[in-house]
Amino acid sequence: MNKSNLTLELPNFEGPLDLLLHLIQSQKIDIYDIPIAQITSQYLEYLRQMQSLNLQIVGEYFMMSSTLLRIKSQYLLPQNDFVDEIEPEDDPREELVQQLVQYSIFKKISAYFKERNEEVPIVVSKEASVSTSVKVQPLPKGQITSNELATTFSMVLRRLKMRQPDTASIKVAETPINEMIDYLHRRLASKRQVSFFSCADKMHSISDVIGLFLAMLELSKKHEIRVLQAREFGDLNLERNDVNGK
Repeated sequence: MNKSNLTLELPNFEGPLDLLLHLIQSQKIDIYDIPIAQITSQYLEYLRQMQSLNLQIVGEYFMMSSTLLRIKSQYLLPQNDFVDEIEPEDDPREELVQQLVQYSIFKKISAYFKERNEEVPIVVSKEASVSTSVKVQPLPKGQITSNELATTFSMVLRRLKMRQPDTASIKVAETPINEMIDYLHRRLASKRQVSFFSCADKMHSISDVIGLFLAMLELSKKHEIRVLQAREFGDLNLERNDVNGK
């Protein structure tokens, strides 16, 4: 095959570096030893074919063509015969080679992530469990905020060493909230106030702790208990309300 008359099928390229990389790889040319005259003529022929098809050519393609012509002209400059010792000059192709190598690496990385993305199973979103017609009521006003509740709950998990590594596959069996509500009712039947930490210490799994925490929020929303905290990041005291909410 006459490589100077390379036939191109005009595929879609993402830019001039993509086109150059295609010319080099399709002819199995060493990227570190590019025959600049051959590649330049093929690159310019590609641009002529695009123009003959009335395809719009982005300006960066013409900038690359000027770069190739500049490198080619540097090879055509005559050597100085009057200098005895000629110091080795930098290869004019070096900067272009580095750009092509970097682009080739990023292209492989992009292809890898695209392939991984296609392998990931489809994730289906779930509608909200609470109907939009039902207005969610905030927690009763008191000595503790929702942010403080979330922070304390996170600390409980760390304290009990129940958190799993991020890379682990975690399967949490949901503990019914009603079971934990009954549990808190039993604890508060004999005592007016119980410690959340002491209750959490008796749990056997992370699902139990989550169920306990949700049960506490549910009872607080119904004004059956009050949630108190003496200090930041401290224990949560669950205090039973009387029938009159006192």
